[in-house]
Amino acid sequence: MRISNPFDIDTELAEDFATDFNQHYEQCESLLLQLESSPADEELMRSLFRSVHTIKGNMGLIGLVELVPMLQAVEDILELLRSGLFYYDDLLSDLILLSLDKTKLLVDENLFDSQCDITQEEFDRICAAIERISTVDRSERKVAMQSALHQLDPNIQLDTPREAKEHQAETEEFLDFLESQGIAVSNDIHFISQLTPAIEERSAFWTGHSYRIARLCLLINEAGGNPVDPAQLVMATLMHDISMAFLPINLLHKELPYSANDKKTMHTHVRLSHELLAKMKLWEEAEEIVLQHHERCDGSGYPKGLKSDEISPGAKILAIADTFDACCYARAYKTEQKRPLVRAILEINRHAGGEFDEHWVEVFNQVIKTHFVSH
Repeated sequence: MRISNPFDIDTELAEDFATDFNQHYEQCESLLLQLESSPADEELMRSLFRSVHTIKGNMGLIGLVELVPMLQAVEDILELLRSGLFYYDDLLSDLILLSLDKTKLLVDENLFDSQCDITQEEFDRICAAIERISTVDRSERKVAMQSALHQLDPNIQLDTPREAKEHQAETEEFLDFLESQGIAVSNDIHFISQLTPAIEERSAFWTGHSYRIARLCLLINEAGGNPVDPAQLVMATLMHDISMAFLPINLLHKELPYSANDKKTMHTHVRLSHELLAKMKLWEEAEEIVLQHHERCDGSGYPKGLKSDEISPGAKILAIADTFDACCYARAYKTEQKRPLVRAILEINRHAGGEFDEHWVEVFNQVIKTHFVSH
């Protein structure tokens, strides 16, 4: 998409603009990552607004006014965010980054003659979809966000409820994986594995969660010398969040920040899941992992506020795998983008030696490099 009346600017000015654009782009990525941990931080919101506003203003100064509407629509949403009329979530994070990606492609095409297949018609559709987000009622906002994401990235596919046969196929594949790892599938593991896909239908954000975490935990455990019995680790991963499904659905999907009472209710799932597992017997190590999987090495976790030496290796492994999966899949849709993976890795490493055990983060990095990044 070529603009109709480009300014005649020299190469040095174009390169200066590109350098400034990239700096603000990287700052946006950093701010969005920080907002995932502190979504109500007003200073982070203001900084994000300023970065997007600066990019937009600089585009106008060098004659790229026709490309401004996309970021203007994003800025309108950020203004609502700063005003407390909009709440930060992963959909918004991806929307901002994808908008910046598209803008960069268009800028490079107009300043540096690079190839870009975005047409004027596509650009107008994207802008209209983003503009609509700030105008619809809150009840329609999620659908509007998803629609805009589809315009920005056609590869995104919204998750839909799965059929029973899909549940069964998924379970059989997981059990086959366990057997291929030399893990005996006991009656208990078989029973809970059969329940898992149906329980995860409770929320679109959970689809495949337990099986993915189990695989990752086993890989980390193996890379670290198998200090945890693999069967016990599998049972812990299948059971650690099972009681979450019985919490109020409006609490699980709440968009506003959690109140103190909300957090207290959410924290009950640890003991409830532990109590369920304790009734099955033979799973003492898994019980301990479940009870401790929200403990943090710096003492900031719950339910007991344990510190590093008091937390079992299995719980340390599960804490890392659980957080990593949440960062990668905290969306009710599927995407082929690599960004969620990169951001998740950065988030884990940011807390190494603090919330997460430094040794197990190093092992996690080895596993990610071998089994994820290389692919």
